[in-house]
Amino acid sequence: MSNDLNKTIRVGIIGDPGHVNQSFLKSTKEINRYCTNTGNLAFRYAVTQHIASPKRYLSWDSQPSLVRENCDLLVFPAANQIDPRFDWRKQADFIEKVNLPCLIVGLGAQATDVGSELNLQEGTLRWLKSVAERCQCIGVRGEYTADVLAKIGIKNIVVTGCPSNFINPNPGLGSIIEKKLGSTPRSIVVTDGAGRERLKRVEQKLIDWMCLYKGNYICQSPINMVALARKRFDEIPSNWLKRFHKYLLPRLSYEEFIVFVKQHFYVFFDAGAWLEFLSSIDLSLGTRLHGNMLAIQSSTPGICICHDSRTQELCNTTLIPHVSVNDFLAARNIEELVDYTSFEGDTFDRNRAKLAVEYKNTLIRNGVEINLNLNVLANAKEKQERKNTSERSKLTSVFNY
Repeated sequence: MSNDLNKTIRVGIIGDPGHVNQSFLKSTKEINRYCTNTGNLAFRYAVTQHIASPKRYLSWDSQPSLVRENCDLLVFPAANQIDPRFDWRKQADFIEKVNLPCLIVGLGAQATDVGSELNLQEGTLRWLKSVAERCQCIGVRGEYTADVLAKIGIKNIVVTGCPSNFINPNPGLGSIIEKKLGSTPRSIVVTDGAGRERLKRVEQKLIDWMCLYKGNYICQSPINMVALARKRFDEIPSNWLKRFHKYLLPRLSYEEFIVFVKQHFYVFFDAGAWLEFLSSIDLSLGTRLHGNMLAIQSSTPGICICHDSRTQELCNTTLIPHVSVNDFLAARNIEELVDYTSFEGDTFDRNRAKLAVEYKNTLIRNGVEINLNLNVLANAKEKQERKNTSERSKLTSVFNY
């Protein structure tokens, strides 16, 4: 990167700006090519909002020579790319051919449990090392991911959590969420679990609660779930649709199930519209981290049911409301679930401000200009520290007197 401090950094962001352009004109298969999980819109939207520098949006298929010509820094809003199931050879090739400074935030490891050993594929290992060589530091989701990277020799790491945690600039957001958690909800949304057999009991209980509150079911992935929420039944294999009916709501007839889907299933292809919708709801709950994170950023309580390392690590790092699968299944009603939920508003606010400082500094170190809202949130920690110092000084003066 240029040492010219007056130079405006041109940022190339890999991914979309938090919305799928003209989604209504696209088939679900077309959308799925570059947005396999709509939850990813949350952190892409966040990064887009936080970076004030000139920016353009790229894909892993972008022409490397054109990227070098038009960008000074590659930014990748990441997810759970550290996953043994995938080989990131193509992405490693892209990073090496472009050969620009890189900035990655929100990178996480995918495993069954926090602490699990991961045997990553060669292409993914090469991608991680290629990125690390071009990054001042990599913003990771939590200590588990930091440990996974350290074991393969990558040490330039900082824990920032997920950028989606910093969408709402209100430094007192946690206190608002805590107060609302103490109220009986009248409207709820459920974040879907993608029809995984191991979560069948969780899914069926969530749908029962959703029916009790006449709520809505928000889908994120995989492709058939998204097509279902769009009511694009012609895009869904009939055998999958029948299996999912038996999986989720076997008490309904098939015809009743289709009517239920038409009435209650939703999907969003714009993070801003998603936030607006959630701001009118009293409670969000389910197994999807980003669906619940967006609820929190809209000042609506969101309770994440932790079921793997990815959800557990981000809940541990961000301190958003969360419960274990066992606690959720044990809760007889939403009031009991709230009692099981781990959340303290003041602690959340202090922790979020601390993470925001790390995230802000990670952007600034790369020459990125940041927007005012992120500054407001990050500065909350500095203001609190000045207040604490002032109060300690007053106490010291009193005792010395």
